[in-house]
Amino acid sequence: MSVTSLRRSPPALRRASDDAEPDWASVAPIAAGLEAALVARAPGIHTGTPLVRKLALQVSRLLGLDDHERLAIDVCARVRDIGMIGLPDYVIANAGALSASDQAILNRHPAIGAALLQSLPTMSVTAGSVRGHHERWDGAGYPDGLRGDAIPLASRVVSVCDAFVAVATGRPPRRGVGAAAALDFVRRHRGSQFDPEIADCLLAAVTGKGRPTPRVPGAVVERPGEDGTHEPPRAPAAVRDLRTALARFDVVPAFAPACEQALAAPDAPGPDGRSALVRVIEGDIGLTVAILRRAQSRGGPAGIANVVDAVAVLPRDEIDTTIATLPRASFPWHNGFDALLIRSRLHAQAVARAVERLAHMTKPFDVEDLVTAALLHDIGRLVLARARPDYIAPLAARRTPEERAREELRELGVDHASLGGLLLERWGLPEGLVDAVARHHRSRPESEAAALVRLADMVAHHSQGNAVDREAMFRLAADWDLPVQALRDVVFDQPPSIAGQRRRTERSPLSTRETEILRLVAEGRRDAEIASELTLSVSTVRTHLHNVHAKLEVAGRAQAVIRASEMAWI
Repeated sequence: MSVTSLRRSPPALRRASDDAEPDWASVAPIAAGLEAALVARAPGIHTGTPLVRKLALQVSRLLGLDDHERLAIDVCARVRDIGMIGLPDYVIANAGALSASDQAILNRHPAIGAALLQSLPTMSVTAGSVRGHHERWDGAGYPDGLRGDAIPLASRVVSVCDAFVAVATGRPPRRGVGAAAALDFVRRHRGSQFDPEIADCLLAAVTGKGRPTPRVPGAVVERPGEDGTHEPPRAPAAVRDLRTALARFDVVPAFAPACEQALAAPDAPGPDGRSALVRVIEGDIGLTVAILRRAQSRGGPAGIANVVDAVAVLPRDEIDTTIATLPRASFPWHNGFDALLIRSRLHAQAVARAVERLAHMTKPFDVEDLVTAALLHDIGRLVLARARPDYIAPLAARRTPEERAREELRELGVDHASLGGLLLERWGLPEGLVDAVARHHRSRPESEAAALVRLADMVAHHSQGNAVDREAMFRLAADWDLPVQALRDVVFDQPPSIAGQRRRTERSPLSTRETEILRLVAEGRRDAEIASELTLSVSTVRTHLHNVHAKLEVAGRAQAVIRASEMAWI
């Protein structure tokens, strides 16, 4: 089944009526309110919803759906179980096996939820998808026994994501069996319980393997002709060139000096044994992309989103082979593409320096992921340069980055940031990295990483004397509680290289729980306070700290905090 057939789903997904487009700006906050009501009524039912929403978003991307369709699916995921608020307490609160009569009552929640949403004019657009989220592809579901394409698309997407989360993490009375077993469950029920194409997208989203190639925005979906055959899409020439460039752009050339330095970098044991190699790779866009792509097969379902982790998991001979086989940019750099590549490299370095400074001020989860996103944030420009030779001209310093992105959008239907995200997604890189690159020019990036990369991009342009939207820059800084003086210091006092005082060059040996505990120790918390905050026993906290000392090869807590801080593990 193709995306074309997916779009033949019942119109409730996208329209409340044939001639009225849903007011999505109003739907989202109402959905949030209903979700809050469900949490208050039945908190245990909602625990898996954040993961269901995340997976549904990934599946929506792989299906090539537009922003409104993605939002419709997200709203369905949020309020799919809203009908639970109309069920008796003894059914909702039952953590054991349900009797046949109680199960029948529970199975009424899709219909109750749809009726509730239908009574709210703004939310009526979601009623059909909520009613259908327990239907099955083979027609054996409830409440209406719908089959195949008759089930709303949003229902089909949410159904497989919800089932995966329920099987993996557990839902009373069943205990979770883990992601691997949940993937097997989806595979076994592909084509019976679940839409096979959507099931494949869920499997791809979780494993990172076998991802469909995303559609380029502006591409024309094939339509059946009068005789039932499919006519070739008739896209504008600019879009055809762009699609061709995206499909053919499979490798970023590296600069010869960077390759030579990387191959000569030492590989000594110890925490700093590969730090020089990391720095060299981060200094070249082509090397960064190649090493990241090579490392994905070793990164598990979450993938590897930064150079430090990529270098840590790859054997040195595999790194050297990857580098040695890369095409090299010519020298001197007289052709236009190589000139753009060197300009992009220099600007990426400036943005990476800025994002590292900003990251240490705002304390995000992982500085390394942000640095890598900054290094690749403009990679979509290289695709535009392949498709449009006239794009290679030097960038106008009098136009802001957002103005240039809007011009690209007007001319091509897509800007370089979105193209960069499509390219990274096609290469199988992690979702967080894809999002940070794809959304970094949006006025509302919808992700912390994209917002911080956008601010760093403005800082780098401003420090180079280029035009920026100053109001937007100050607004972004305010969102992060950064005073103007701190922003000024980043603009005028950037460190001379990406490597700041605190950059980890090796993967942390600590588990997530051990890291949480050590961070609280660094804040001066006592064992009992840590135990209370993390819902652990005091003895468990002390056992974790004993393990931390052993892993870091230190004698006490103070040394552990110092060691982990030096390595930027906390």
